[in-house]
Amino acid sequence: MTDILSSPYSNFLKLLKSELWQTSLDLSLSHSEFLSVYDLASKQAVLGMIAESLIRNNVSLERKDVMKVLAIQGRVATTNKAVNSELLSLSKLFTENDIESVVVKGQTIGIYYPNPLARTPGDIDFYCNEDNLPKMISAMASTWGIHAEGKPSEQHFELIHNSIILELHHCLMKFASKKSQKIWDNIFLSLTHNHVEIDGCSIPTLEPTLNLLYTFLHLYHHLIELGVGLRQFCDLAILLKTYYNSIDEKQFFEWLDALDFRKAFEIVQMILVDILGMDKKYALSPIAPDKESLKAINMFMDVVWFGGNFGFHGHNRKFRFKAQYFLMTTYRKLQLYYRFYRFSPREIKASIFSSVPHKALMAIKGDLKGI
Repeated sequence: MTDILSSPYSNFLKLLKSELWQTSLDLSLSHSEFLSVYDLASKQAVLGMIAESLIRNNVSLERKDVMKVLAIQGRVATTNKAVNSELLSLSKLFTENDIESVVVKGQTIGIYYPNPLARTPGDIDFYCNEDNLPKMISAMASTWGIHAEGKPSEQHFELIHNSIILELHHCLMKFASKKSQKIWDNIFLSLTHNHVEIDGCSIPTLEPTLNLLYTFLHLYHHLIELGVGLRQFCDLAILLKTYYNSIDEKQFFEWLDALDFRKAFEIVQMILVDILGMDKKYALSPIAPDKESLKAINMFMDVVWFGGNFGFHGHNRKFRFKAQYFLMTTYRKLQLYYRFYRFSPREIKASIFSSVPHKALMAIKGDLKGI
């Protein structure tokens, strides 16, 4: 179990909470302490936020560390501006070609951060249904000269434009459980979408209650597969704060119960309060950790600290063949499925008896794309 009271973790979390909730902090870091915080921030995909916190709080650092922090701040801001610019171009493509789409995660959540340019950006994820998908693929080919070549993964095509990765989803959320998949599809297709404004442009995204559900499900899916970083937990905390008066709590918990993820959400919500310092008033259910839930929080966080962002730091080996990576990740997934079974039994049971064997068969056939 990771000791979060130890200096590297304690300093890191103080800085992260200070930036998330815009509180003041009195802190000084030696060079070795700074490097420890930097390493954690890098693994958890929150370097920009830590840099912003260090600068805003005027944390005492050695000169070489100050220069590194300023470089991080500038690099993350520049990358955010580039991703925003690409998102605006994508929105223009939607409009000019009469394409219905919805953009999820990423910049559409980042806009709610105290400083949107400090959130470490990722890909642009967007969804088109079966009617709009061919129109989108055609528009990108004719206007931008990029092509969705080859077979997509189970959920999306991956394309690159202006050095930005675009994930064009034909399936927004993939469940191993057929029952859960049907419930999700009915939820998603029954709701109208919302819009956020980014750099003066209206971007289609999910309405608040569904956005919270999707962001949680995406986080938890990665957590039990290989791991997930604190950036995704920060996104969830920011949404809970932003949508404080907009979320339909009754509907949200009905969805969680129908999908069999309520227990998992309750632990994740405790993490947002106990680890990230979110005000309890933003929680959707009472926060009163008992001995068992505290054990669960530690179990969840051990995966977060070990694997970092999407589990990328959970192993140090480089694999010559993708099949080797598949075997390693499958072994890791089975370990996590065992540990998390009681929090989402239906989905994990379906993963063990359906998804994993299916992907193993694909691997045997040499079809390793997206597995």
